[in-house]
Amino acid sequence: MASSEASSPKRRQTVRRKDERLLRNQISRYNQLFQIGQLITSEMDFDNLFKVIVEQTNQIMDSARSSVFLVDEKGFSLAAFVSTDLKRNEINLPKNSGVAGWVYSNKTPLIVPDAYSDPRFYPGIDEKTGFKTKNILCVPLINRDYKCIGTLQALNKKSGDFTKDDKEILMHLANYITIAIENSKLYEWMKASDRAKQKVISHLSHELRTPLAIISAIFELIERKTKMANDQNLQKTIARGKRHVKRLMELHEKVDDIVKERPVEEKYRMLGIIDDVVGLAEEIDDQTAGQYADAIKLIKDRVESIFKVEEARIENIDLDNFLKEILAQELPSNQRNYPEILVSVEKGLSIAMDKQVLRKTFIALLKNAIENTPDEGQIKISALSTESHIYVDFQDYGVGITKEHRKNIFGGFLPAQSTEGYSSKTPYEFDAGGMGLDLLRIKMFAEQFGFAVDFESTRCKYIPLATDQCPGKISDCTHIKDRSGCLSSGGTTFTITFPKN
Repeated sequence: MASSEASSPKRRQTVRRKDERLLRNQISRYNQLFQIGQLITSEMDFDNLFKVIVEQTNQIMDSARSSVFLVDEKGFSLAAFVSTDLKRNEINLPKNSGVAGWVYSNKTPLIVPDAYSDPRFYPGIDEKTGFKTKNILCVPLINRDYKCIGTLQALNKKSGDFTKDDKEILMHLANYITIAIENSKLYEWMKASDRAKQKVISHLSHELRTPLAIISAIFELIERKTKMANDQNLQKTIARGKRHVKRLMELHEKVDDIVKERPVEEKYRMLGIIDDVVGLAEEIDDQTAGQYADAIKLIKDRVESIFKVEEARIENIDLDNFLKEILAQELPSNQRNYPEILVSVEKGLSIAMDKQVLRKTFIALLKNAIENTPDEGQIKISALSTESHIYVDFQDYGVGITKEHRKNIFGGFLPAQSTEGYSSKTPYEFDAGGMGLDLLRIKMFAEQFGFAVDFESTRCKYIPLATDQCPGKISDCTHIKDRSGCLSSGGTTFTITFPKN
């Protein structure tokens, strides 16, 4: 009896110490969670963020591996955006496949004690990485709108099985991670937008400099000659024109201020500059006669040639012959070894369209494909039809378009090259410069003539950034062994869709 009474306080003391130890561990773990949350939410760089997530998740969960699956933009599949031993987007799953797919679809956390005995487990990732998954703790990433954007997984706990406490901790961590991912996406979008604006301004500044100087010189010459002729009316017209040129010169100076990051309060619509130039030329052309009219008309015609469409003349155009004619007439003869161009057109295919519009559209897409495909490369032009539509594809196996530039490709004033390496080369040279006006014009034609234009592009995996440079010739590329390596590394397809009458 005495022995039992003596042991009871000892047992209670042992239990109390155990509870205190568990409480201290729990407090320590939540304190760690709070610190990790601060670390994750303070990281704005998209790539660095996921490195932090993997490291910190493994640390707090005592796991061997961790994975983040994010739903794609179309909401069709989950991509292993970051997973140890995996490259970005190397694994794609249907959004309802695997443990990650189940958790995503049900918005419910899940503990899987034995992965290979659970029918929801997808072993394909293990097969690809050589990693053996034993147990899994997977939680959904749910944002403030209660929309699931993906899942977070901890794999192979080192000290046993995952517990309910682990699940609670990982759910809290998932909240931090969701906030960080959405903040990082917004930050990346803002950076991309700023870079696009900077690129627009820089290229616009480059392109404005020379024509403005020429226009200004022409006005100086005309003014001197009109003073000699003592033509008062013409002098007034020229003075008005010079004021407009001065206005554009001042705008150019402000553009330079923006490029050089000097503070400017005004905001500018870039396409408004085109309107100003056209309006200026029209105003002078309407009021000027005699020997000076030809010089002014040249200015007007050059600007209008970019966008103006004469009265449409719709005719039936045989696509096969039309494309062959363009290829025979358009390519200049120079020192470049052009990419191989393959043409495949469905027999008897024709389009009712204005021939000049179709010609400008096809030449622009051909030029774009050639200028973005290295020598010894390949371009495919194909045309086929369905019951309701005709599709014409211009497919190049070239450098491709970066994700950042895809969003603005039809906006005009957005060339594919980096601003730092910009140079206006001869048309059809590899990586030739330009402001993207051809694609903007195609978009305008599409709206006016009732066809559609779209594209798909994959940036060459060896030069993922816009600042990365392709050598311009397949045999000069150090990343690949042969031509097939280039043809499988990237490219772009522009598709023109014409409705059948």
